Amino acid sequence: MTEQHTKTEENLIDLEHHRGDTTPFDRLPSALPPDADPIEQVDSLLDRPDAEEHIKSLNPHSLFRLVKRAGLDQGVDLIPYASPAQVQIFFDLDCWKKDRIDPQRMATWLAVIVADADDEHFHRVLRDTDPEVTALFFKKNFVAVEVIEDDEIPQGMPDNVELSPDNAYALVYPEDDDMAALLRALVDRLYQVDQGLAWALFEAVRWELTSDMEERAYRFRTSRLEEYGFVERTEALEVYATISPVAFRRRWETGQIQDKPLLSPPKTLEVPAVLADNVDEEFFFFTILDSITDDEDLRRLSAELLTLTNRAMVADGIEPGEIETGREVVRRTTGYLSLGLEFVSRTDEEAARRALRTLGLRSLFQIGYSTAINLQKKVRELEDRPTLSLIEGLPYSLLNPDEAALFEGLADVRPTFARDRESFELFCTQEQIDLAALRIGLVAFKQLWLFGVTNHSVEELANMVYEGVLLNEPDTVSFDTFFATALLTQILDDNPAIRGLTTTELRAVPNVLRDRPWSDDPLGYFEPVIGPMLVELPPETTGLATRWLRQTLDWLIDELAPVTGFDGPEPYLELLLVAHPATG
Repeated sequence: MTEQHTKTEENLIDLEHHRGDTTPFDRLPSALPPDADPIEQVDSLLDRPDAEEHIKSLNPHSLFRLVKRAGLDQGVDLIPYASPAQVQIFFDLDCWKKDRIDPQRMATWLAVIVADADDEHFHRVLRDTDPEVTALFFKKNFVAVEVIEDDEIPQGMPDNVELSPDNAYALVYPEDDDMAALLRALVDRLYQVDQGLAWALFEAVRWELTSDMEERAYRFRTSRLEEYGFVERTEALEVYATISPVAFRRRWETGQIQDKPLLSPPKTLEVPAVLADNVDEEFFFFTILDSITDDEDLRRLSAELLTLTNRAMVADGIEPGEIETGREVVRRTTGYLSLGLEFVSRTDEEAARRALRTLGLRSLFQIGYSTAINLQKKVRELEDRPTLSLIEGLPYSLLNPDEAALFEGLADVRPTFARDRESFELFCTQEQIDLAALRIGLVAFKQLWLFGVTNHSVEELANMVYEGVLLNEPDTVSFDTFFATALLTQILDDNPAIRGLTTTELRAVPNVLRDRPWSDDPLGYFEPVIGPMLVELPPETTGLATRWLRQTLDWLIDELAPVTGFDGPEPYLELLLVAHPATG
């Protein structure tokens, strides 16, 4: 990947979105305050007369995202009101690194609960959340040893050991002062509200294997998160399975695909800010979603979109608790979804609404993704037939910069579209697909011309570039350079050839380009160059030949016709093959 491509792709994340004042999601009933500022939302919740009951009624994922968006220092006041089920989701979303519990992250939540929750709430949280998770937190931070002789710490224990409040266990606290203080507070409060629960945790620390507890806890966590699309990454990657877009559309149009089941939508649905903020009114999917008047259908599709987006995020390596960082994944997901919907419906809005009612969003996403992947496959075929480069380490040296940018974007794991060397876009429209296919077809045509029609081999051309017969730098020699040279040698010598132009010939180039000897019939004039192509290649390639010819002539005229006088070969080196004076 080139430095330019990397830089442009970084800029992609910072694109200005075309979001209007409202989005389809604004019509969804919400249990959160309508204020868009998360800190003001927190304040509004706390100011309610029924704050405790209302906060407990919130969707746990929505509550978690609000706390994270507001920042823990601002959202901390909500945590003491959270139900055990909500706290469990906090642990699920924020306290794991892949399949391992992260005690440092868990400590952040527990510190708030132990400091600010009343005894009843503290007890219910520690009792009703997964016991394996709490036991893992203790086991990864301290050691519990049964005391055999009353009030005596067993011999050989380290200095940072203390007896439990009932003198039944010797507890070795960590050397980290903050973590040790948190554990002492947890132990003290556990003994105050439920001594039996404290014993159960200590026994788990003593006898349970970390690997067994972690496996069970991870399995329970996965089960809870699955309905929201947070599945195992191997399963999440199935969302990127490829299918045949044309065959799928044919089957749908002929009634061979069964309608998706209509699940009951949630009464309230909080769409994450990372999704709501990236609504792009230019995306076909959002245009159709906004036209749906049935609120139940809108809630159902919004919930389905959220599940699809979560799966895509997991597939792309974003942890469930970090979805607010997945702005690019969100846009890419809705881009592929828009592309698939446009393809299936043939851009007919009524057909698109029917597609959303009957087809799963996952299938539409896969169609859009598969359409881009099909372009990627064509690029890979061209790389091997026979080559797109004469330079080792530069896969696209024979392409012009705009073509190289297109091919680099398509070569990505998740293909992107480059209109030119400066602008990379996420795939979201059929127009992008059609334009990319046309440009790939033109590159294929150029490749066939150079290595097929002119009968040059890769080795022969590489030798020409590297053995000093040309002044051109190897990385400036492209399909266009070879073709432009063939056109100029036809004008100057009445014999198209791929060779370096001499100084005498270069002096004549601006004049002949200004004279335009091909007049209104470039195809006829350059028949010696174009003719063999049209004989050797399929009839449908005639348009590509004409397109390449006109593009190249316009390019030469724009760059070289204005040249007056001859001050050296520099103006010609990136457009034509220039012979080295010692060999020309």
